[in-house]
Amino acid sequence: MKLSTRPPIVLAEAEMEQIWRAALRVWADVPLRAQGTPEFNDALRGFGCEIRDDRVTFPPQVREKTLERIAQSREAAGPGRPAEVTSDHLDYSASGQALYVCDIQTDRLRPATEADLADWSRLCDQFFPPMGRAHPTFIPQDVPLGACDVHAFATIILNSSQPWRVSVYSAQMLPYFIELQTVCDGGLGAVKRNTVFAAKCWYNSPFMITRENIDIGMAARELLGIPFTVSTMPVAGVATPATLAGALVHITAEILGCNVISLALDDRLIGYCAGPLTFDMRTGIHTQTGPDVQLLRNGCAQMRAHVFGGPYTTIGGPSTAAKIPGAQSMMEKALDTMWAVCGGVRSFGSLGTLAFADVGSAVQLVLDLEMMSHFEHLLKGIKVDEEHLAEDVIRQVAPSGAYYLAAEHTARHCRDELWASELMDRRVPMAWVEDPVSMVDRARSKASQLLAQAPNKCPLSRDQKAEVRRIVAAADAQVAGTTRG
Repeated sequence: MKLSTRPPIVLAEAEMEQIWRAALRVWADVPLRAQGTPEFNDALRGFGCEIRDDRVTFPPQVREKTLERIAQSREAAGPGRPAEVTSDHLDYSASGQALYVCDIQTDRLRPATEADLADWSRLCDQFFPPMGRAHPTFIPQDVPLGACDVHAFATIILNSSQPWRVSVYSAQMLPYFIELQTVCDGGLGAVKRNTVFAAKCWYNSPFMITRENIDIGMAARELLGIPFTVSTMPVAGVATPATLAGALVHITAEILGCNVISLALDDRLIGYCAGPLTFDMRTGIHTQTGPDVQLLRNGCAQMRAHVFGGPYTTIGGPSTAAKIPGAQSMMEKALDTMWAVCGGVRSFGSLGTLAFADVGSAVQLVLDLEMMSHFEHLLKGIKVDEEHLAEDVIRQVAPSGAYYLAAEHTARHCRDELWASELMDRRVPMAWVEDPVSMVDRARSKASQLLAQAPNKCPLSRDQKAEVRRIVAAADAQVAGTTRG
């Protein structure tokens, strides 16, 4: 049997209904501050919203239409319930939008450069299968600030076997992203069918969307024909109440606003699109790990199913506040990932990141891959059949003593059944004393070796590469012109 997991329950049905009713009241009473474009505002007005200055309110008819669509979705999806997950397959990817790199040899932090991102791209292609990229990991700091997102996308293209996801930071840069992917994919139609980069809108909690965010979503809608996508990532204790129940009320009310916008613009529900964080009162910074975050995320997962129906899993892992690889990074990442795996999650980003994705580290990437290997083995569960029951082997070997190491059956199955760590030190104490190498030391050595031998697998021709560089230069020129203006 493969390992079977089901999300933990942190809210009773009656408690979810209390949160839902409170969120409905907040949604009715608290306006959304939206610095909308004329097209954006016209769509909301056409849906029935009222707009005065930058305040958007949701009259009863708007709320009724939205709730009716949500009820239809819930009916189609079935009742909300924890998903029972038996898949033993894990998807995981490097991620992050780090401004800093943790040096492989010294652990010193310094601003990330284009060269760091190029090295990272080649490193990710070294693994088999190649490491996916949920975000670029590094945002170069040695380039014009207004075009750093374009530089990140181009650097990945020029140093990877394929383009990978980068978020667009301004609507002005979106055309350059489209041009860059067109070079790789051969035409605008291909870019529209499979847009690699992310051009979406984010709520600025509490209940605000800036013009910059709206411009990006609307430009993507116009140029690529993709629906307007909006999400929220509030920080409990700063942008929502500190109480987890209060945060869930706030988040759910914002989610209702997100769905109004999506219905008004594209006649579609966007669902429960939230990735909540909490605030560390001691250090004065948001945090992505810890029991409070895990409880809040699980509460969001349950509320998603309560509102929209269907089975749910949790979200999370593997994140850390640590700035360098070591005990803290592995404790936080392992606990975060274990909670998520037990909650049914089988897809993970954040590999190779530190400091909540503000720092990238090749050493941490190697450590994270070792951790994922642990969970992959765990998910295999226990196989029970005649071969694995090994009755005949027991009869043959046991009478003579503990000689299973010499048995052919052990040779056949030891690699699949017994997990062998590549980086952890499992030697006896005196062997370690003679060669005191730590897990981090081994990860550092492996990362250095992989990076030294990593080839550039970019498939583009010389002319295509020249076109990529031309597009980046045009983006830089626009930024320079805007700055002078």
